[in-house]
Amino acid sequence: MENHELVTQAIAYVEVLYRSRKPEWVRYHTLEHAKAVAKASEEIGVDCGLSGEDLEVVILAAWFHDAGYLEKIVGHEERSVELATSFLEERGFPQDKVDQVARCIRATKMPQNPKNLIEEVLCDADISHLASKDFLESTERVRFEIEHHTGRKLTDIDWLAMNTNFVAGHRYHTDCARSKYGQGQADNLRVLRERLDRAKAHKPENHHEKNA
Repeated sequence: MENHELVTQAIAYVEVLYRSRKPEWVRYHTLEHAKAVAKASEEIGVDCGLSGEDLEVVILAAWFHDAGYLEKIVGHEERSVELATSFLEERGFPQDKVDQVARCIRATKMPQNPKNLIEEVLCDADISHLASKDFLESTERVRFEIEHHTGRKLTDIDWLAMNTNFVAGHRYHTDCARSKYGQGQADNLRVLRERLDRAKAHKPENHHEKNA
């Protein structure tokens, strides 16, 4: 990276944001998630041969990419861009690089829409948990946030079906991420399908079916 000091300052700034502003219902989009995405961004970026300058941009974007989630869910990417832009401009970061950071953050909005390699790296890092060994545990934290946002409980079958469809339909953007995460993603997809099949098999028949 080009400016380790700036990244260090950014990390400290974001840590303070999360520790002072995180609502109780935020269970997945936490400081730990930001750390994990930053780590994955660096790993994927190095594997993809990013320059020091580009690596700096994507890591800064990773730390800020969900900071806006602490204030709102819908449109949180734009709030994240505002926080990152303000922080970087105050420290004299070149405007073209500030704009790159902003575009990286915006690219993570679902459905992801990266336009270049550094945006692809961040998008892949943001969804790297699909291949993690604790995927099923982490996805329950996502479920909690969704239920809080929508105000309704999801059945296990509904949640497993949503996850199965998402994991099955997601394709990593970079060859580096596909190589790094492909097997883990496939393993988690298999487990999801098995759990969904079991949940459907044990679904209680409704009253009408019992008396048909």
